[in-house]
Amino acid sequence: MFSLIDIWGSIIIALFLVYRRICPPAPTSQIPVPTLSSNRGLKRPIPLPQETLDHIFSFFLTSLVDDLRFGTVRDYRVQKKCLMQEILAVAQCSKQFHEIMFGSLGRMWASCGLGLCSRKRCPSATASPARTVWIITAEQGCLPLDIDLSVHIILEIASINYHDGIQWSKKQQEFRRFRCVRAYPRSLRQLEILRSHTPEEEVIRLVSDCCPGLTELRLVRCTIFNDPKCWYWRTHTANQDHDYMRSYDPAAVVDYANNMALLLRRLPQLEAVHIGHYLISINAVLTHRTDPAHKRCHRITDMTDHIDGALVVNSLQFNANADEGPPINTNSMRLADKGLWADPCRQCDREFKEPIEAAERWAAGIMAAHFKSLKHVSFANFLSGGRVAPSSWLVGRQQRGPDLYVRTEDPSRPRSRRMQPMVRVGDRWEPSQVAQ
Repeated sequence: MFSLIDIWGSIIIALFLVYRRICPPAPTSQIPVPTLSSNRGLKRPIPLPQETLDHIFSFFLTSLVDDLRFGTVRDYRVQKKCLMQEILAVAQCSKQFHEIMFGSLGRMWASCGLGLCSRKRCPSATASPARTVWIITAEQGCLPLDIDLSVHIILEIASINYHDGIQWSKKQQEFRRFRCVRAYPRSLRQLEILRSHTPEEEVIRLVSDCCPGLTELRLVRCTIFNDPKCWYWRTHTANQDHDYMRSYDPAAVVDYANNMALLLRRLPQLEAVHIGHYLISINAVLTHRTDPAHKRCHRITDMTDHIDGALVVNSLQFNANADEGPPINTNSMRLADKGLWADPCRQCDREFKEPIEAAERWAAGIMAAHFKSLKHVSFANFLSGGRVAPSSWLVGRQQRGPDLYVRTEDPSRPRSRRMQPMVRVGDRWEPSQVAQ
């Protein structure tokens, strides 16, 4: 017995064969080849108006950024190249597309890497499209000093380099301080300050006044690790000049964390905070450079003297090669090159890993006790890659009757979660073992 499907298939094949016999296909040699004359009667496509293309590319960019939406403001700065690859795929189609695409991008994302907020293009804050920009990533020298960013009324994400806040005056033979940003918009939610010599108190006070709804704040200092060639460090060689190096002593950590929390208290919606301080003293730098056990881990030769007798024979030769920066005291210790910090040191890990981890866990827990909204805390870490990568602590809090417990966890290590009871002492929080 044949099924209905088999019968129907046979009928279709038979009908197709009959059709091909009645209407055979024309030979390929008889198919007319289009010529220029045959297209003369066709109308050319009408180009879209500039305004329409602007809207199309604006919608495209908005959807692209939404798809690539990152968790932290640092990710926007670091991963910008991923976005640019997507944009260039379209922008390279034509000169018109390139102009429209980057024009649309500049109205949404002001970035110095794209030449969209340079001194030439942005002599004042009003030179940028203040009503459309909602991301700014500004490198050193990108924005004028004392700029008023509050005109960007929908700005949500900003990464601002503060390194120009201190400059050497050759005429006066001293460093002069300048205000980098006069005001931020109230709409700002995520802010990153890079390479700053400006005191944290000053930055936090301004941010608290301007944008109390901030959810993320990253404060990255200029240090001898991320910028050893900074002229400021030539004349600031004493230990107290490096106040970004703190201590992992328990009592000092408790004081430090409570002081930072009190500075940030007018940012009640804060969910993530990075503080560019190392919870280890400046003595660790000297130990790594001079202790024989540490020196065995060095991959490069570390020169501590400015006049080494080989490349630089005497002070006369040294001064002859001087630049326009501040004079260098040849009796001071020469700053280490970045290469010295590029590789991990096993001896540093053995000596400093446990006390640094304990100090960061305590500090993160105290911060969590002060802020109900806080989810992530990070610090500059002396044992990280290049000594510049941040640590990372996930934090939370839990009320158990009258007692408060804080949770701290290193997301890079399994089973690192700890619950720590906290004790309130005046306006401070302390781990229970310290309070006792």
